[in-house]
Amino acid sequence: MTPDLVIFDCDGVIVDSEGPTCAVIAKHLRKYGMEIQADDVHELFVGQTIHEIHRTGRLKNLDLPDNWSAQVYEEMFEVLAEGVPLSAGVVELFDALEAQGTRIAIASNGAIEKMQHTLGPHGLFDRFADGRMYSGHTSGAPKPQPGMLKMAMEQAKAAPERTFMIDDSVAGEGAARNAGTRFYGYNEHGGRELLEPTGAEIVMSMQELHERLVG
Repeated sequence: MTPDLVIFDCDGVIVDSEGPTCAVIAKHLRKYGMEIQADDVHELFVGQTIHEIHRTGRLKNLDLPDNWSAQVYEEMFEVLAEGVPLSAGVVELFDALEAQGTRIAIASNGAIEKMQHTLGPHGLFDRFADGRMYSGHTSGAPKPQPGMLKMAMEQAKAAPERTFMIDDSVAGEGAARNAGTRFYGYNEHGGRELLEPTGAEIVMSMQELHERLVG
């Protein structure tokens, strides 16, 4: 089956940005008394927006200021501006999917400005800037709510059963399930231990996705 549409998460899927972003989040949580390292951030908060982490921190009785999210984003953008690598083979996969008539889109819980920093240096921000880039900050509720995926399918005129979501988070798996699409859990940069309990089919590389999605 040739898919109508393949929707990609950004961080941890298209780009290997989880390490530096988790390090910044951990640093800003430690400032307010939470004993946490970057690996813990990935385990506890993967797939959440910075604003959701802010709310969770307050529920854990951390005295996070109102502008905590803005502080985190300011340092995060500085770190990301130094450059993050693409997942190996992702551009080739994009090209192959579009060559066979499959539409591609991005649905991320991260901010558009964040994607500008991670995708821009590789030319991918402009590639998707024609309305195929969806953010949990601006395109309705973040994953696991299905709104971004439904918007992408509507724009692409894609059937849910012929649409795939590629994500490294439980939130992404939930969004795919709620939207009725198919799902691959992406594990090149980690996350398998969180995704496996959902029953998600795990893939380890863009080459493996190429073999499954390109006819």
